[in-house]
Amino acid sequence: IRVSAWDRDSIDVRGRLARGEHFFLEGDTRGVKMGVMDHADGRTVRPSDLVVRVPRSSMLSIKSVSAAVVAIDVSGWFYSVSGAIRLSGHTGNVEVESLGGDVDVDVAAPWVRARTGDGQLVIRGAPEDLDAATVRGPLDVESGDVSRGRFSSVQGDIHFAGTPAPDGLLDFSNHSGAVELVLPRATAATLDLSSVTGPIENGFTRVRAAAGQVPSQGSTLHLQLGSGGPHVTVRTFKGTIRLRPR
Repeated sequence: IRVSAWDRDSIDVRGRLARGEHFFLEGDTRGVKMGVMDHADGRTVRPSDLVVRVPRSSMLSIKSVSAAVVAIDVSGWFYSVSGAIRLSGHTGNVEVESLGGDVDVDVAAPWVRARTGDGQLVIRGAPEDLDAATVRGPLDVESGDVSRGRFSSVQGDIHFAGTPAPDGLLDFSNHSGAVELVLPRATAATLDLSSVTGPIENGFTRVRAAAGQVPSQGSTLHLQLGSGGPHVTVRTFKGTIRLRPR
């Protein structure tokens, strides 16, 4: 499913349907629903390709089981069970989730919520307010324009490479996966790092993490890099925290 926005007040759908499949489109000025119909006898719907163009101000809700979704300059809700989802362009609010597929978000948007289970989640572009999470898949953040960001995983590694916004507030949490922050050497930021049982590796300064009075308190590291800048918090249970310069 490929969707893009255009500067017209109409919807255009083109593509190729597999033999024996049926496309439907119905609705009115308040909303339109389209798709490939399920079979009454439960037979699997065979692969088709759809290219959809919608008015630029549209809000979409796209749902698939295994189909890949590619969307450009459109806002809304995007969901797939196992298919990959790739979003790009300038959009409004975006919510995207794939249980098993990869998710690639490269948008300029005021608010983004992105989720995946086993797939890789990649965040680029310029989302102002971002909530990104995985269960087992890796989370890679390559954007420095996030003003408010929440990044979490249960088992997947989190990798952040960029320059945080000057007034940014970033929060990273992980259970057993690692969290790695790769920042420019001249970064100005306040960092609070803590792990219950995992190590903290500081590649910026000679300051080492302080161990708690008892094992259950883990280790912590507070750093002030430069003057002012964003506030970055990192917490893990047993995952490694790495801080290193780019």
